[in-house]
Amino acid sequence: MAKNATKLSAPEHAEKVLHELEAKQADLTASRASDESEMASVSYEAHTGNEKAAAKLETLRERALRRDLELKNIASAVQVAKEKVALAQAEEAKAEQKRVALEVRGLLRSLRDAGKTCDEALETFAASSNVMKDIIQKMNALGFHHPSSTQYMSLGERAVRGMLVNSPFARGFESIAPREGRISTTSPANGLSRLSARFPLGLAKPNHTRRPSHDRRTYTQKK
Repeated sequence: MAKNATKLSAPEHAEKVLHELEAKQADLTASRASDESEMASVSYEAHTGNEKAAAKLETLRERALRRDLELKNIASAVQVAKEKVALAQAEEAKAEQKRVALEVRGLLRSLRDAGKTCDEALETFAASSNVMKDIIQKMNALGFHHPSSTQYMSLGERAVRGMLVNSPFARGFESIAPREGRISTTSPANGLSRLSARFPLGLAKPNHTRRPSHDRRTYTQKK
């Protein structure tokens, strides 16, 4: 079975036609040059009574006339073929521009969605980290000082930097060693959520301030 010919694009087809016409034009031009040389060689004999030379010269003249007309026509065809090539290339470029525009439109939509996700994540992060801060402050007020507000801020800052260095904005933040960016054995992003694992509730003992010794009276004495 014959293999299916590869389908040419419009510009490729136009260029193929142009090359075929130009090849034909070149062949006709070479043939005319050959006939002109032969005509020159028999002209003298043809014009001095040699009938055979005269007949050949007449044949060459008729062929030259037909060829010149064909060359004129093919020159016009070559010009049209060049215009068709330019038109096909322009149409292809226009189609490519449209394809690129549609692709960029889709990418811009994805970029907008990713930006929206980042905005929402930042808002959630800010709100949740403030909630954590308030909870730790309340724990500290009740006498539980692990984690303290200072520890929360230090560990939280390292966790945030540890994650930001993996983003495109890394050069805007101080780099830290991978182990420095970890609050627990998990990734920096999970560090804040595992504060309770680093400071188990069973080990956190209230640290109430003792009353002065002179005020140590029984309930009955105070009454």
